Amino acid sequence: MQLKKPKYLLVTQELGFKLPLAWCASALIIGILTQEIAAIFISIATLLLVWFTCKLSAFFFSFQEHSGILKNHIYDNVLKAVWFISLFCLVINFVKSLLFNTGSEAFLSCVFSVVYFGFMLSASRRWGMHFVEKRV
Repeated sequence: MQLKKPKYLLVTQELGFKLPLAWCASALIIGILTQEIAAIFISIATLLLVWFTCKLSAFFFSFQEHSGILKNHIYDNVLKAVWFISLFCLVINFVKSLLFNTGSEAFLSCVFSVVYFGFMLSASRRWGMHFVEKRV
């Protein structure tokens, strides 16, 4: 029996790469106005890191679908934990960079804090991809 997907996972999956794209585009505009030309590289690198973390974590999460390492309800709980831990890290890094960093270091930390969204997106997409035993 498959449980209904939680709403926060549905919202994350629906946002997809729109949130990191908007985040990096606004960071690019703010960076060009307040920082130097390095803001272009920082914004593009951040977007690539979000994509890479999403793909890499999805690869590791896919082991469950093929091998059934965990029980399906435990796997769903692990994905929920990954989602909440990633959200916590995103918020903490963003707030920490605003409060405790200055200048270009604060800008860099604020922009890079969205990289955790890649883990959240991957966990939301892989939720419910359970192992089904193949009988011969």
